Amino acid sequence: MVIIDSHMHIWERVSGQVGGEKKVLPLGNGKIRIGDDEMLGMPAYMTDCAARAESVIGEFDAAGVAAGVVVQEYLDGPQNDYLLEVSARYPGRFFVHALADFFRVDTVAAEAFELFESGFQGLKLCAGHLQGKLRIDDRRLFPIWERMEAEGRVLAVDFSEGEQQVEEFERVIAGYPKLKVAIGHFGMPNRDGWPGQLQLCRHENVFMECGGIIWLYRSEGYPFPGARKVIREAINEVGVEKLMWGSDWPRTMVDYTYRQSLDFVEFDDFLNEEEKQAFLGGNAVNLYHLSEVQEHDRVALITEG
Repeated sequence: MVIIDSHMHIWERVSGQVGGEKKVLPLGNGKIRIGDDEMLGMPAYMTDCAARAESVIGEFDAAGVAAGVVVQEYLDGPQNDYLLEVSARYPGRFFVHALADFFRVDTVAAEAFELFESGFQGLKLCAGHLQGKLRIDDRRLFPIWERMEAEGRVLAVDFSEGEQQVEEFERVIAGYPKLKVAIGHFGMPNRDGWPGQLQLCRHENVFMECGGIIWLYRSEGYPFPGARKVIREAINEVGVEKLMWGSDWPRTMVDYTYRQSLDFVEFDDFLNEEEKQAFLGGNAVNLYHLSEVQEHDRVALITEG
């Protein structure tokens, strides 16, 4: 079975912002400062606060993951140059999304076009950061959606909690029905994001990935029964062919291991084998055109012997 991580991050440096206002700075040993608050933003063994490609490839190989879909976040700051370098260095291991500055709405279309010309096949929309500042259906963004639809590029979007931005995005899809979209964080099922965000998957080219779902259900602990329940509900509602697995590496790894983010699905029987093949990799292979990736065997653990 080919397994694809459809929502993870890599970065070379942390220099971000939250909501266009609070600065995000690295402190070392996995710690970051957001505004005046200090917290563990990644595992403490990331001593220089860099989440490099080599680290996650090690996780991929150990867990039997063939490739990853890299999404960006304003929280970390743009990593466009680093991601293009990584794509060239590790062909076939990553599908990378560009990050443009949507806070500069009058110039963001030109910036996005430059990023597409540089080689990016995907674009990240951190919609939650824009809530109350910019509507997703703002006409100044139409050239971006039009070009992405025409060229088959993929839009990764993380909405704000709840359903506030669903109506705006419905207008985007109505105007650009062939635009390929992957909704992040499983549509925030326990943060009032359902049914609205989930129902967007009824559009032909809209998909949803579960990156960060073990963060949403972290209080339950492994094996996250609430997460399994909503995955099953989503399959029943929109079909397994619209859904994908993702880890949200490395942020969620402050609580749980990378293998745990996968094992609660791969080694449980709430999905049958056909559903697992689609959810854990098959759907991502089709959406991101990763047909050349090969199945990877996971590495045995020393504690299993």
